[in-house]
Amino acid sequence: MRVMVTIMIKRLTALFLAALMLFAFTGCGINSIRALSGTNVFMFKNTGNDFGNLMYDGFYEYMSDQGELTAYKCPAEPLVSEQVEMLDTLIIQKVKSITISACGDTGYAEVFKRAKAAGINIISVCNAASPDYRLTHIDMCDPQAIGSALVQAATLIAMKIDYPTDGDMRTAVENALSVYTGDTIKFGVLSSAVDTPVQNGWIDCMRIELSDPIYAGKVSPDLDVKYGNDEPTEATNQANAFVAENKVDVIVSPTTIGMAAAGQVLKASGSEIKLTGLGLPHEMKGFMPAVDTDQAFDFVCPYMMLWDVRKLGAVAAAATLAAAKGEYDGTVGSSFTFDGTVYTTIETDDGGTRIIALDPYIFHKGNMADWVDKL
Repeated sequence: MRVMVTIMIKRLTALFLAALMLFAFTGCGINSIRALSGTNVFMFKNTGNDFGNLMYDGFYEYMSDQGELTAYKCPAEPLVSEQVEMLDTLIIQKVKSITISACGDTGYAEVFKRAKAAGINIISVCNAASPDYRLTHIDMCDPQAIGSALVQAATLIAMKIDYPTDGDMRTAVENALSVYTGDTIKFGVLSSAVDTPVQNGWIDCMRIELSDPIYAGKVSPDLDVKYGNDEPTEATNQANAFVAENKVDVIVSPTTIGMAAAGQVLKASGSEIKLTGLGLPHEMKGFMPAVDTDQAFDFVCPYMMLWDVRKLGAVAAAATLAAAKGEYDGTVGSSFTFDGTVYTTIETDDGGTRIIALDPYIFHKGNMADWVDKL
């Protein structure tokens, strides 16, 4: 609880400083359109999303510790057009940098060209911006590691096998499937938008994992994918569709909004369908086992995964500031240091570069109590 209070204080402080800065500019007779001049802007896909809020907490904390100004800008809806409109304004305001989680993979070319011409670095995080205009992309972790872990967790959950104490889901899956004689296991996916590149990439990686011979004849390679558009009402509607159809054993949701919506639906309906995916512990409280003595399969989501979202925002901030200082250029092999770790840039399949910030982290009954008030 203390952690959440601290976060709220930081957010209120940031809002106060932003308001004070705007007042100072206006009071001096300077046009308020310049109020964000020299500010490092973090832009998420939409407001009201705890994933984005927590990333900004980490971004803000790192930047403020370095004496830098920050601002948090998000459209109300996760639409490319709304982000583009905001980006246009930020360029006019002469912001120092823009760190963005893009709503889609197209539609930004002209505004990013203007940002580049104005000397404003674009670094993307979570959802990648075009490699033609971004300095680099900050990836949560290797996409195949996420896709494989999602499939492995869902497979074990479908067979009612608890999270292995040694953390080796791959071996646990291989051993369990080698003696499995039940019906073909089927997965549904409750994703965000149909054109969101990061979730689509993870789903593709799930398909790659499912092509491994260990799953052949026992786990269906066909995924039933539905899209909740990262909007609670639509995500709830799609989760209800899974329950009504009753064709899958486990719903895998690679989006925190989908996880929370599916958790509510499955718990309320009493469905036998189970849930796993990428979720925030505080949002999944009540849908997951809370302590080590709980029976994991008494809950709709026996275990799930994510990463330290605040740290992801902080790593993005470190890259952004290093670039602003001319100490990091985003090319392959270039690097920066954060919290004693050197992050080295690698190539990406889209022709750009990226930084792998973190590893997947499994939340289960043995550690939920440690995380539920932190993330």
